[in-house]
Amino acid sequence: MAFPSSGFSDPFSEAPPPPPYESVVIGGSNTGVVPSVGSPPHEVPLATKAEFDIQVTDPVKHGDGVSAYVSYKVITRTNLEQYKNRQPEVIRRFRDFAWLAARLQEQNRGIIVPPIPEKNVVQKYQMTTEFIEGRRRALTSFISRVAAHPVLQTSRDLQNFLEASEDEWATEVSRAQYESSGAKKRFSNTLQMFKDLGHSTAALVTGKSADEEEEPDYLQVREYVFQLETQLAEAQRQAARLIKRQAELGLAMAEFGTSMVSLGKFEKGPLADSFMRLGEKAEALSHAGQEQANQLTTSFEAPLRESVRMVKSAKAVMADRSNALAALQQARADVDSKRTKLAKLRGTPGIKEEKVGEAERELNEASHKVEAAKEGYALIVRRMSEELARFQRERAQDMAALLRDFVLAQAQLATDTAKLWRQEGAPAANGVH
Repeated sequence: MAFPSSGFSDPFSEAPPPPPYESVVIGGSNTGVVPSVGSPPHEVPLATKAEFDIQVTDPVKHGDGVSAYVSYKVITRTNLEQYKNRQPEVIRRFRDFAWLAARLQEQNRGIIVPPIPEKNVVQKYQMTTEFIEGRRRALTSFISRVAAHPVLQTSRDLQNFLEASEDEWATEVSRAQYESSGAKKRFSNTLQMFKDLGHSTAALVTGKSADEEEEPDYLQVREYVFQLETQLAEAQRQAARLIKRQAELGLAMAEFGTSMVSLGKFEKGPLADSFMRLGEKAEALSHAGQEQANQLTTSFEAPLRESVRMVKSAKAVMADRSNALAALQQARADVDSKRTKLAKLRGTPGIKEEKVGEAERELNEASHKVEAAKEGYALIVRRMSEELARFQRERAQDMAALLRDFVLAQAQLATDTAKLWRQEGAPAANGVH
């Protein structure tokens, strides 16, 4: 689907050749090095790259059962002067990453914050090696995308996450939670005010009542993003099915090879040798197929799942925009109400000046709230204009790289399979005659 016409150019036609997905998420079990998108595969001085190189490595399991958790070592290299230590190493767990993501969303309205991996209670309870490694890769992608973002990379919250000691980090989280609790309470009171004045919560969240004030181009983009989520989710589901079938085919090939070896034991001479070689080839193909299935889980299905999460992050920013516009509309309505009230008081004979003065103060306060709401909404709109273009550009690059790597992997497997069968074809035929 082409991106709606809203000043967004086609990223496929203008963008340089995209980097492979491994340049965003490295599949190594312990390194987890994530160079910035577009950086060359060979090592170059940090000064010529983006501001960060981050590793999420050395997962360590603590405890058992539902209370079990995994800690990770987060190693950073940065050239940003605001950091006390240019190569900090800290220990963090999943809930720390989750808190950072939520904090960045709260403090940077209008910015599409990269997503963290979803929680999986069942797999968390089992804590398999595959689950831990998959989560480590996803957390690596999250923190590296945050560090590559031109706004988020200078965030004080990110800096505390990357360089504060465990005790300092716990203190900072507690302080921030205390400060944000007041803002959350105020927002909750605003929601209640909307209810009291007849505004439905559903309208606040979806922004449907505010659509007529939104730019038509933005509404097209929003509809595109909503449809994109559905299509990406279906693609991810089908990718998981494909990988499962490929793994099953590898197992079937192994069983076939075992049966050929067993059958060869009942033959003699060249035919017996042919059966044995056929079994060995089938075993080799089985290993290749299952290995590729594992690789596709990392390089194809996992990034598709991450793309779905990224779209959800974009939708969350759109919800913030709807909330901000709804708040602006309500503030305007409040001003109109207080202006009407003031006019009536002024037109009432014998009214006390105190009441008129109080109404004037209320109108003045309501007018200030309109200006604040207008600035908040304008900030989100301004940020989203850049963020949506960045979102589409990076998503297109990721998808192009993903599809390219998938096609190359399938072609390589087909080539290897044909080569093995050709090598076996002539001896097998000779054994039959």
